Amino acid sequence: MPTPALLMAATAVVDLLMIGVLWSLARNNIPGVKACALSAGLSSISIFMLAGQPYLPGLIGIVCANTMLGAAMALYLVALCQFFNRPVPAVPLILVIALEMIGLILFWYAWRDLGIRIVIVSGVLSGLACASAAVVLHNRPLHRPAYSYGFTLGVAMLVAVVHAVRATTYLLDLDPIESMAQSSMFQTVFLSVGLLATPGLILAMILMAYDRMLSERETEANTDALTGVLSRKAWWLLARKTVAGATRNAKRLSLLLLDIDRFAHVNETYGPQLGDAVLRHFAALATDVLREEDLIGRVDGEKFAVLFPDTPMDIALRASDKLLRAVRGEACTHGNWSIGYAFSAGLVQWDGRENAQAFMERAHLALAAAKEDGRDRIVAHCSNLND
Repeated sequence: MPTPALLMAATAVVDLLMIGVLWSLARNNIPGVKACALSAGLSSISIFMLAGQPYLPGLIGIVCANTMLGAAMALYLVALCQFFNRPVPAVPLILVIALEMIGLILFWYAWRDLGIRIVIVSGVLSGLACASAAVVLHNRPLHRPAYSYGFTLGVAMLVAVVHAVRATTYLLDLDPIESMAQSSMFQTVFLSVGLLATPGLILAMILMAYDRMLSERETEANTDALTGVLSRKAWWLLARKTVAGATRNAKRLSLLLLDIDRFAHVNETYGPQLGDAVLRHFAALATDVLREEDLIGRVDGEKFAVLFPDTPMDIALRASDKLLRAVRGEACTHGNWSIGYAFSAGLVQWDGRENAQAFMERAHLALAAAKEDGRDRIVAHCSNLND
C-alpha cells in the first residue's frame, strides 16, 4: 500500500508538469489561465510540504502547508470567476483562508487534535470546491459543447464530496490515526481520490481554455471583419439550416435584402475609409434595432441580408421600417466628416417550399423594384406566399 507521503509527492510532480501546459495557453490571453497556473504552483508547493511533515517544523509542514492548500483552492475559484467574467469575491475568500489559518494554529499549538485539524482543512476545501462547481454550473456557455464544462463541474463536485466525507469521517472519529504519516484504509482512499482530483481541476481548466480558443476562432471565421455581423459564408450556412428547419416544422420566415444607396458615390467622393465607416455604422444600427434572433449578414460589398426566423411578413415589415427610420435619423460620423445615407430593400416571405437560394432570388427581385422606385424604401413582395 503506498504511503501518504508517496501519494502526495506523486501528485505534486503531476501538478508541476501540467503548469507548463497552462503557461503555454497564457499567451492567448484567456482569462483565468494565469490564476489557475498560480493555483497549481501553490498546490504543488503545499503538497510537497505536507509530504515532508515528519521532517519539518509544525508551523511549516502543518499550518503553512494546509493554509497554502486552501489558498490554492481559493485561487482556482478566482480563476473560474475570471474565466467566466464574474466578480471575484476577494474579501470572503481572504476571510475564509484567514479563519482556516487561525483554526490550524489553534489546533496545533493550543489543542493538538488531528481529527479536528483535518475537519478544518477538508471543510474549507469542500466549501471552495462547491463554490467552484456553482460558478461553472451557472455560467457555462449553453451554445458550446458540454464536455469540458461538464468535466470541470464533475471534478469540482468530486473534490467537494470527497472532502465533505473526509471531514465527517474524522469529525466522528471513525479513523483514529494519530499522525498523517500513518497509513489506514480511510487515509489512503481519501488521499488517493482527493489528491488526484487536483490534477483533474487543472486539466478541466485546460479543456475549457481550449474550448474558449476554438470558440474565438469559430467566431472570427463566422464574422465579417469590417462590420462585425455574420460573414457571407456563415450567413448562408445559417440561412440554409433555418429554411430546412422551417420546412420540417411548418414555420414562417421572412427575408430582407438591402443595399446601401449610392455607396459607390460615397467611396468616390469621400474615400474608402468613410465608406467603411458607413458600413460599420449601419451594421451597428441594425444590431441594436433588430432582435437578437434575427440573422444579419453582409453578403456582398454594401449588401446586407436579414433573415427573420419564425416571423410573418407584417411583423418583419414593421421591424424593417424601424431600421430604415433609424438609418435616416442618424448620420454616420467619421473624424470631421458626417454623412447621411439610406438603403433600398426588398422584403419577401418564404412560400413554404422553396430552398434558400430561390428565397434569396425573390428578395433580389424585390430589392431591384425598390431601386427602380427611387431608392430609400422597402418593397415587400407578397407573391407565392403559402398562408
